[in-house]
Amino acid sequence: MNRFFAFVLTALAALLFVTPPARASSALEMLGAPTGGNSLTARLFSHNAGATYFNPALLPDATFKLEAGFFGLVTRGKIRLKARPAGSDVPLSVYDTSVPSMATASLPNVRSDTDENDHILYAVVGLVRPLAGKYLVFGFYGLLPVNDFLDEKGFFADEREQYFSNQLHFEQLGDRLSASSFAFALGSQLNDWLAVGAGIDIAVVTQSNMAVYMPDAGNQSNVYLDPDIHTNSKFKPYLGAAFRPGPRVAFTATLHLGTSNDTNGQNQVRMRGYQYPVPGPNYIPQVYTLTEGNEPARLGLGASLTSRRQVEGGRPAWEVGLVAVGERWSQYRDRHGESPLDPWHNTMTVVAGGNFAWRQRRLSFDLGYAPSPVPDQTGRTNYVDNSRVISSASIESPVKLLNREIEAGFYLFGSVFVPRSVSKDPNAAHPVIDEFPSTATNNLTGLPEPGTAGLQTNNPGYPGFDSHGYMLGAGFSLRIAR
Repeated sequence: MNRFFAFVLTALAALLFVTPPARASSALEMLGAPTGGNSLTARLFSHNAGATYFNPALLPDATFKLEAGFFGLVTRGKIRLKARPAGSDVPLSVYDTSVPSMATASLPNVRSDTDENDHILYAVVGLVRPLAGKYLVFGFYGLLPVNDFLDEKGFFADEREQYFSNQLHFEQLGDRLSASSFAFALGSQLNDWLAVGAGIDIAVVTQSNMAVYMPDAGNQSNVYLDPDIHTNSKFKPYLGAAFRPGPRVAFTATLHLGTSNDTNGQNQVRMRGYQYPVPGPNYIPQVYTLTEGNEPARLGLGASLTSRRQVEGGRPAWEVGLVAVGERWSQYRDRHGESPLDPWHNTMTVVAGGNFAWRQRRLSFDLGYAPSPVPDQTGRTNYVDNSRVISSASIESPVKLLNREIEAGFYLFGSVFVPRSVSKDPNAAHPVIDEFPSTATNNLTGLPEPGTAGLQTNNPGYPGFDSHGYMLGAGFSLRIAR
């Protein structure tokens, strides 16, 4: 084993041991296989370790190599809030009533626009290894953000966010793109016309119980905590198949089950001198759920047409195809484990792609459209999401490095968010809540409180917002024969 091969193995082992636990595969579903040819049509065309996750039935035809690479992603998203009409702020007089609302002037942060300017560097590692020829092939694929060891940002999609950032946030960006992913799979070429595969994607489930003792309810700065936290692995299975009825035609099918990374917790608050209800526990239970990277079930179907002529390595001189992925977003739960008041739509992402050989090099291109599952946010909630035009391009070529023949690749990714404008509608199924209703009465006089006419709200999305943006990525990979 020469020094270069030893270096690659050492780097792979280091990444495995210093990386945080894997979570959901949100980044893979958004970016495709970032360091693979035809990254967005990997369910149909993958010839490297990316097939491990996207379609393990393609592993028998993948190049049996160890691979490592890096991919950088830049995200620019903008949310512009529409100007609030006069009289919509909650006045200070709300404190003269029993209405449990907060005056706009007292909020910890001023309502403001959002600029989502993120950059993430991913390390990509993979391995394709035959265990029994093409009858049984093992694949491993990992996507690991190297910027942050752990990144999890929660926010509310309604008026509750007034107590925190008082901004709107893109629902499918941010921490969803910084989740690590590990996938393991086996693929088998059963005969000349049928290959199948199955794999597991690893997620993490955390349970935490926090006993909180507050000696003096009048001095809440002094509390005692006694945590009990457990973290378990969660395995999400997925399946793939490739059907080749003829030498030039192929069809693929994949099924990825839905998953999420949940943190379920309970705080047990005890206060001296407090009379707890009887019967019942001698503490105040506070139950919460945090959900990260909730992913819908996905059914992918693909069809391709290839050249009769083959080039070195046995691949066709060119390939073209189409992939459609149905996504069951109607079961989505947000970062607080809540289902949207207005259910999301199930969607279908469609991508066309192709590749061709050119002077021992392989050039690949993809272009597609991913519709947003989020309905117009005309009511109380502010889930911000845009439909996306997505594309990728790559070039892969054999090169010599340290007297060893390896394969190098350079990859590009682009996504444009289709601009979207939303205005709140008072006739929506779940309208914006009036936080200072006309039924409010003065605590001293018992008379109706003046200034309650119309709609007063601190919902940061009222009376509407516009959103747009883009994503750009570039990366490279090296593959070496085992």
